[in-house]
Amino acid sequence: MENTPSTAGRESFYFGYIVHNYHMAVYGAMLGGMEAKAMEIAHELNTIVNEAMFREFPNLVAYLEAYSAQEIHILVRFGRWKEILEVALPEDKHLMLFRTASIRYARALAFAMLGDTEEASKEADRFDSLRKGHPEADMRILHNNTVSTLLEVDAVMMRGEIAYRSGKTIDGLELLRKAVEMQDNLNYDEPWGKMQPIRHALGGLLLEQGHVEESISVFRKDLQVHPKNPWALVGLIQCLKRKDATCDAKPCCQSATTAENNDEVATLTEQFRIQRQSKWADYNVTVACECCKHPGKE
Repeated sequence: MENTPSTAGRESFYFGYIVHNYHMAVYGAMLGGMEAKAMEIAHELNTIVNEAMFREFPNLVAYLEAYSAQEIHILVRFGRWKEILEVALPEDKHLMLFRTASIRYARALAFAMLGDTEEASKEADRFDSLRKGHPEADMRILHNNTVSTLLEVDAVMMRGEIAYRSGKTIDGLELLRKAVEMQDNLNYDEPWGKMQPIRHALGGLLLEQGHVEESISVFRKDLQVHPKNPWALVGLIQCLKRKDATCDAKPCCQSATTAENNDEVATLTEQFRIQRQSKWADYNVTVACECCKHPGKE
């Protein structure tokens, strides 16, 4: 750094690598059900990528501003709905486009989960107004995807969650299926452009509605993309147990099918147990997505 100071500043090429490494670490911790570690990393990132920095270095906004919303996605992932409503919006909502939009998105989900779907819809409208009315959204990126594209995916997922919570179950699930398709069509990235796999929400809500076979398919696909992640493991285990219970009630079901089911449940349960042995695995993962009903709760 002393010999080549140009490689150490905010405007250096390597600063982008540093920010990306934080992003990767947050994604991994979220996916692994490691809430405290994810938040620790995100808060550290926010000390170097924040509104004050972008005012000082406006030329970095297009490339790095989208990294400034990591802790918002963590709050969504772990269902911290009341905490989300306490997060302040940036002073300059256009400078901090992605962070502002992410807060609006999170607030919409939070209101929906807390039972206020009317306010959730208002937040969704504010989100859409911001993303559609921002001339630079197509020129900003999060690594390999444009901010405008990522926010389009968020918009559909958000509307799906609100519709579902409003009692429009069929519409909500259809929007979530569309959002999954849109997520799959994002440009390849490491980590993926969407911080929370939408299949976790879709699979979990499909299971709530009794669509067990489709839910199984959703979780199997997610585990191909994110092997052994606890959210999809929990979802698939719950699906297979539900399927097994349903099968036991039908005389036409063969015992061999039940045995295969039990073997797979045992394998998945062991994978889940091993994953949760990590010293950072602090969150009690009991559902595939915090938008789902928890076992034993209304």
